[in-house]
Amino acid sequence: MKKTPHEPPAPERRCTPDLLQPPVETPAMLLEIRLESAGKRMAAYLRHLPLPERSRHELALAALTALAEDPGDNAEQAEARGMKILRALLAGQTPAVRAVPGPALRRLHMQPEEMDRRPWVRTFLRTWRPLWNMTAFFLNTSLIDFLLYALLLAGLRVMDLQLP
Repeated sequence: MKKTPHEPPAPERRCTPDLLQPPVETPAMLLEIRLESAGKRMAAYLRHLPLPERSRHELALAALTALAEDPGDNAEQAEARGMKILRALLAGQTPAVRAVPGPALRRLHMQPEEMDRRPWVRTFLRTWRPLWNMTAFFLNTSLIDFLLYALLLAGLRVMDLQLP
């Protein structure tokens, strides 16, 4: 494999004083700047629409051609006018039924709603629940005290009987 010799870098042009000055803004250059700004905005908008690639480019070209007639005074106006033209062009088209833009669907399992199939059970529980709670409270707290008291009395009685 042969190595080709590299060309030496071009000598600096120190003889031209206007090298670092910005180029003169001609009307054609201003038009291109405005159209480029509007084209980027329209391309970003069209990228998210469910359109075939060919019709997407044709719409952008038609909108930029119509915008070139009157782009406005600055890049922001050109973007706004370009989007109005593009929306007007899109209003004439009908999107494919299967490709309507919208939020993504998340299909997850749904919990079934609690259904009361036996209203008589609910009525019975609603009526007797306070009584049940009171009985459970008594059995859990006071019954133990009564049992301990009965065991104490039984123990005293046994001790009293054993003493002569």
